[in-house]
Amino acid sequence: MIFVLFVVNHYRRAGFRPNLEICCCFTHKDVVVTETTSGIPESVRQRVAELREQIHYHNYRYYRLNNPEISDSAYDELFQELQRLEREFPQLVTPDSPTRQVGAEPLEAFRPVTHHRPMLSLESSNENRILEDFHRRVLEAAAGTTVGYLIQPKVDGVSVELVYEDRRLSRAATRGDGFTGEDITLNIRAISTVPRTLSPSAPAIVVVRGEIFMPVEGFRKLNEELITENNKPFANPRNAASGSLRQLDPAITASRPLELFPFELTNADDLGYRAESDCLKDLKNWGLPVPSEATEKGASPNDIEAIHHRYHTSRDQLDYEVDGVVVKVDSLELRMTMGSRTRTPRWAVAYKFEPRQEVTRVEKIIAQVGRTGKLTPVALLLPVDVGGVTVSRASLHNFGEVKRLDLRLGDTVRIQRAGDVIPQVMEVIKPGEPRSEPFLPPESCPVCKSQVVAEGAYHKCPNRFGCPAQIHGSISHYSSRMALDIEGLGEKTITTFLQKGLITDLASIYKLSQDKISPLDGFGDLSAQNLIGAIEKSRKPELHRFLYGLGIPNVGEKTALDISRHFGTFAAIRRATGEQLLEVEGVGPVVAKSIVDFFASQPVSAELDLLLKKVSPQAMVIQEPFRAELTGKTFVFTGTLESFSRGEAQRRVEAMGGKASSSISSKTDFMVYGPGAGSKLEKARQLGIRLLDEKEFLELISEPEE
Repeated sequence: MIFVLFVVNHYRRAGFRPNLEICCCFTHKDVVVTETTSGIPESVRQRVAELREQIHYHNYRYYRLNNPEISDSAYDELFQELQRLEREFPQLVTPDSPTRQVGAEPLEAFRPVTHHRPMLSLESSNENRILEDFHRRVLEAAAGTTVGYLIQPKVDGVSVELVYEDRRLSRAATRGDGFTGEDITLNIRAISTVPRTLSPSAPAIVVVRGEIFMPVEGFRKLNEELITENNKPFANPRNAASGSLRQLDPAITASRPLELFPFELTNADDLGYRAESDCLKDLKNWGLPVPSEATEKGASPNDIEAIHHRYHTSRDQLDYEVDGVVVKVDSLELRMTMGSRTRTPRWAVAYKFEPRQEVTRVEKIIAQVGRTGKLTPVALLLPVDVGGVTVSRASLHNFGEVKRLDLRLGDTVRIQRAGDVIPQVMEVIKPGEPRSEPFLPPESCPVCKSQVVAEGAYHKCPNRFGCPAQIHGSISHYSSRMALDIEGLGEKTITTFLQKGLITDLASIYKLSQDKISPLDGFGDLSAQNLIGAIEKSRKPELHRFLYGLGIPNVGEKTALDISRHFGTFAAIRRATGEQLLEVEGVGPVVAKSIVDFFASQPVSAELDLLLKKVSPQAMVIQEPFRAELTGKTFVFTGTLESFSRGEAQRRVEAMGGKASSSISSKTDFMVYGPGAGSKLEKARQLGIRLLDEKEFLELISEPEE
């Protein structure tokens, strides 16, 4: 039985072009999903899906694990390619695209905190044209008025938001997903350079944003201590700062050499300020450690270029890592006029430095097998110091890149590192003598010897349930913190258990026993008992964690949560059709096909049947439908709300189909205000926008009586 489904309305609701027509075909047996989107080649759709999967993965490595696999510049290339394709084919844009998101969901080890207003990312590039485009955009918005810029060093640290109430530090949070961060108040209070109280001249409520960073010299001393104690050193100062902030014991944070670089007074408009430069002066007067570098000003691209050049040439002499400059419009009124995109403000950009480069020799080229079976070529290098970090390996992304570079064993290459651990190989500058044979994709998997298959630009081992590398990756992902969070079942332990034959698949995790584990090296009765306890605790996982833990291609944490809220039970998800999956906000044809194909696979189905005899995913409350009368309406919040935080109010609006914005314009439908409302309220009155106090807002969003 074959039938055709048209899902135009779903895509209209998601913000796509109204003339989009997608045809999905299903068969009752194989459940094959195909799509024909007018004018868009299949290769483009596949590339967009690949880019999203890669970027979500690298976001997880960077924000969650503090252990990135690729350089900043390599990440930027992937991100910019996705942006370009989405601009060229806007029909392919989905709400869960990385281009529409900021950071990552906060870790559940810390209490979630809603930000005063969203902590967005910055548009960034190391090319001069970013300044030209930005300056032109600002001049157009300024409409003849004087333009001034703040130019600040882009400190490579961890973004935080600090809230002072009655001049005392009451709350501190990480960026998280941009809307909700991790409560790290106790850890921030343990940092000696962060004031716990402000001077009497400070207002009652002060919201500050800044970077927590680790000075270069402090980073070196910390790593020396870790190595002396036989502990793994941090890869770079940014990772060290992030790891130090995420300690459950504030005493550990207090022992680390951390400092604060404040760069913004977030509630400036509520306090009546007109320019951020004035805010920064007052922040310093109130007791915050605002350095002179945070207050440099300019009026033209030439001014910005001069400051950028100065930092670039002196970066190795600075006591902190810096990878560019941040350029911001100084006028708060002009910022409000310019507004923001989904994930970046229009009134600020990051003008980055060219990555650091060095020359070294390729000692070996290998192919690594990842969790999904993808083979990644890796160059093992003669160790070389690149900007204070010793580099000995470089990911080559795919075999097409190896061919493009014509990279071979023994070649002398130029590598670059842009603030992270794994660099890029930029070019071969001297071929090896004699020249070795080209490094070609292996015909068989280097781990399990299965025949390798080509999928676009990538090569994969298809032996999902028999390849030890994929089994290892699958178990590691399943037991990770954001999945079933089986504490104690880490990389080394999984390797040991696989070598000993104690585990062979996900279901076998639940056959482990204390008497089998205790005799192993590195274990004892207590550690074995703790691991078994963590495994037992995972037998009734939250539905979205279980779904994410299965490692379905293209299904990240947010998508797993959205699907779980929509269907409510794992059984309903497992039998969902492509048409039903497309009803979930943010799920497009590519993701739907991935899910349908995953559950239709006979080996997957057999493994799931075994796993579900051991595990009982807990049902979720099915997500409430959108409110038609609020769909597409834009809300702006100002002042303080008593019933819930501003972030909670924004999410409530979005759950009902509306939009929440931090900037006001003629397109705003509602202004919700509370005590302490500032200049936004007056501007809303001038624009004739409908005003709601908290009581009226609650009445608007409450369910209508039957």
